[in-house]
Amino acid sequence: MLSTAKRRRPSFDTTPSQPEPAGRQPLHVAVLQGGVGHERAVSLISGKAVIAGLQSRGHRVTPVTLDSSDERALDAIPADADVAFLALHGEYGEDGTIQQSLATRGITYTGSGPEASARAFDKIRAKRLFRRAGLPLAWQRVVEFPWSERSVRHALRMCAEFPVVVKPARCGSSVGVAIAHNRDQLRRAIEEAARYRQDILIEEFIAGHELTCGVLGGEALPPVEAVAQRTFFDYRAKYEKETGTAYVVDPPELPAALKVELRRLALAAHEVLGCSDFSRTDFRYDPQTKRLAILETNTIPGLTPTSLLPMAAGAVGIDFGALVERFCTLALRARA
Repeated sequence: MLSTAKRRRPSFDTTPSQPEPAGRQPLHVAVLQGGVGHERAVSLISGKAVIAGLQSRGHRVTPVTLDSSDERALDAIPADADVAFLALHGEYGEDGTIQQSLATRGITYTGSGPEASARAFDKIRAKRLFRRAGLPLAWQRVVEFPWSERSVRHALRMCAEFPVVVKPARCGSSVGVAIAHNRDQLRRAIEEAARYRQDILIEEFIAGHELTCGVLGGEALPPVEAVAQRTFFDYRAKYEKETGTAYVVDPPELPAALKVELRRLALAAHEVLGCSDFSRTDFRYDPQTKRLAILETNTIPGLTPTSLLPMAAGAVGIDFGALVERFCTLALRARA
C-alpha cells in the first residue's frame, strides 16, 4: 500500500555544478580502491572514476590500491591526507572492517561507520531490522552456514512457490545471485551460492520493475529504474555494456505516489541501519499487484558517472565531480 502523505520536497540546489571559487582550499584525498574480495574489479573501476572526479574539482589525490586485508596496508595512506575516500566494494570494503580500522587510526573516511556498514552488508541481518521497523519485504528463507544436506532439503521443502532468488548473504554487485523456477534449479542455485561459504538467502522473486533510490546528505534523490534485457539486474547487467541495460531517472510512467513512497522508504532504510551521508536502496515493484519490496541497502554504491546514484544526483544538478567532492565534505563535517 503506497503512502500518500506529503513529504518535504528535496532541497537540493538544482543549478548545474560550477567550479568552486578560486580561493577554495583544495583537499588532499586518499582514494582507497581494489581490495581482496570478489568485487575488486568493480572497485578499481569506481576508484578510477572517483580519482578523475576529484581532480576535476581541483583536489590533490593519492590513489591507494589495497591488495591485502592486513591492516598494515593502510600505512600507505599519506599522513597529511584530509580524508580517505572509500571506493571499495564487497567484503573488507563495505562490511565495516576497514571502517573500524580507519576509525581506530583516527582517519576521517567517507560513508557510513563500522556498525551501519556491517548491518547493511549482511542482507539477512538488514532484513530483520527492516521487518522490525515495518518496512515492506518479500518472504524469505535462510540456509545457515555451515549448511548440511538436511538444511538444504528443508529449504527445498519450504519453498512452495516459484520463482525465487538465491543469493549469498554478504556479497554485493549481484555476485552469486540466481533465479530458480523449480526445485532442481533451486538446488543448483544453492550449490552455486555455497561457493562463497556464508549464509544463503532464498527470497521470493517479485516480477515487475527494478527500482533504486539514493540518499545524499539526509535527502532522497529521484528514483531510477534499471531496464535490463535480462530477467533481473544481475552482475552482467550492471557492469557489461553489451547487455543493453537502460536507466531511466525519475521514470515518467511511475505513479507519483510510488515515487514519494520510494523516497520515504529509502530514507527509512538509511535511518534504520544507521547509515551516514549517503546510501542507495534497491526495490522491486509489481505494477499488477501494486506491491513494493525492499531488496537491500548499499552503503558504498557504484561510483562511476553512469552508476545509479550518480545518475540520480546528476538529475538534480550535481555532476559527478561535485558529488564525490560532497562525499568528502560530508565526511569532514560529520567527523569534525
